[in-house]
Amino acid sequence: MTDDTDIVPSLSVEPGSSSLAEELGRALASMRKNRGMTGEALGKAIGASQAKISKIERGVLRPSPLDVEKIVLALDGSKDALHALVEQATVLQASNARARVLRRGPINQQDYADVEGRARRIRNLEPVAVPGLMQISEYTRRVINAYHAIDIGDHQPRWADTAAMVTQRAQRQERLYNPAMTFEFVLLETVLNNMYVSPGYMLAQIDRIEQIAALPNVTVRVVSADTQLSLPPSHGFMILDEDLVVTETIDATVYQDRRSVEFYINFFESYREIADADLHEIFERYKARYAAMAMPKDPDSAGLPTASAGRRPAEQRAESGEEAFQD
Repeated sequence: MTDDTDIVPSLSVEPGSSSLAEELGRALASMRKNRGMTGEALGKAIGASQAKISKIERGVLRPSPLDVEKIVLALDGSKDALHALVEQATVLQASNARARVLRRGPINQQDYADVEGRARRIRNLEPVAVPGLMQISEYTRRVINAYHAIDIGDHQPRWADTAAMVTQRAQRQERLYNPAMTFEFVLLETVLNNMYVSPGYMLAQIDRIEQIAALPNVTVRVVSADTQLSLPPSHGFMILDEDLVVTETIDATVYQDRRSVEFYINFFESYREIADADLHEIFERYKARYAAMAMPKDPDSAGLPTASAGRRPAEQRAESGEEAFQD
């Protein structure tokens, strides 16, 4: 066994903090260097990539207790180091579980609400869909049901669960009217172009975004489709104050380490600089487009029925922009 009693992380660091993750990473890195092993060799020894080892040692990735056990054993660490380091990894894992916002897709609105409630400045970049804080209820319902269809299949509808999630998201939106909070949204024009609901609902959705943009504590900017982009936005994300980032991926991830948070802040600022805060022209263009799509077709042309003929009542109401929750 190597002499690693002096590189065990201190218990004085606050449990769950990013500094504890960094200290644990430094301890593992020191143990590896004392052993004379490269990160690539260590990765091969435990069945992990060199990139993962690097992230663990830098405190960017919080290792599981099993990861730490494998690393310490591969480095021939002492029993004391093994017990202490695994204990720290257990503390980090428990804190990470409490901080995690979403476990499967966009279905855990309560966790989002809890995290948002502690923030005073929220910055949100979205390349694909309308941000949750801006969605009308029908938009939310359709998106959530689409995820349900993929996750559990259409043969097992979960309308009650969907209703609860739509309600929770609507409650989150009440924070937009809190003058103590500020919101900055940067949307790619793709968000306005992607139709997750019918044209009538898209009209109502754009009206909703306009109403939110008029609030004194809210700024909305749009990156037009003809803007040259330097960085591809692979997913949306929300920055809460200067401390935490929540990614809008299928399995959302929470970042609290300083390096990741600063990366997302810089990413957001780079897009904010190329986005336009004058929304009138682009919104009017899309409202005209969806209004034209929602208009019933002339039944005399080619003897075809009107566009609304044979539609379900909810879809007919959508043509006028009226929200309907149930099919």
